Amino acid sequence: MRDGRSLLLIDDDETTRDLLSLMLGSEGWDVGTAASGDEALRNLSDTNAPPDVILSDLHMPGLCGSPMATAVRNSLSRQASQPLLIAMTATDRIGLPAGFDALLIKPFTPNDLRECCDALWKGKAPFVPKSVEAEPAEPSIAPAIFDRMKVAMPVAQLRNLYDFALSDAESRIIRMSAATANGDDAAYRREAHALKGSCGMVGAARLRTLAAKAEDEGLPASTVIQLNPLLDFHAELTAIRHMLESLLPSAS
Repeated sequence: MRDGRSLLLIDDDETTRDLLSLMLGSEGWDVGTAASGDEALRNLSDTNAPPDVILSDLHMPGLCGSPMATAVRNSLSRQASQPLLIAMTATDRIGLPAGFDALLIKPFTPNDLRECCDALWKGKAPFVPKSVEAEPAEPSIAPAIFDRMKVAMPVAQLRNLYDFALSDAESRIIRMSAATANGDDAAYRREAHALKGSCGMVGAARLRTLAAKAEDEGLPASTVIQLNPLLDFHAELTAIRHMLESLLPSAS
């Protein structure tokens, strides 16, 4: 999409906001962001020109989901034009939430969003795409997701996107290590949850699985056992970087 459509992106995770802003901006979207449903409502109340599309994560602290959709609709009820309201989630067994025009399953590409919006603007039925099927043997980078992203953006930009995502992942793993040392289960799970989301967006399948397991299980009781998952995280980061050097060689 290169016609400068505007979009308000709502997600409580900063890394997800940054990744999606980078991806969608490369396709010509004029992207604004909000970290919560409440912040989005404040932004919308201060403008006479609402965005063409509002893309919101379904599960966030505070106002989110269908209640947020209702609040957004009410706040914009007097506007001449109404934005598309599209939900996004990593949960693939879910129907279209009330108040939303469509649902996108993470990970998705800018092309998925474009097709979704085009279908809605042409008056077709609400668009609920299928999620990418899991690979039989979980790879470091899911080929289906990687191929879709490679088609959607220039190679150099895709490499920058992965570099950004892996740098963020490394920072979160360091914070998980600190949480382990401090016995802070809540912080450990919080970082694992954020890591799971950002890894899913770029198709880092095995790393996402490690993060999901860490979020579900929390800190093990044994200090010795605690070290093993974090070693697995670092090993997987190394494997992904080696794989990217083959798939997307760095500029010399």
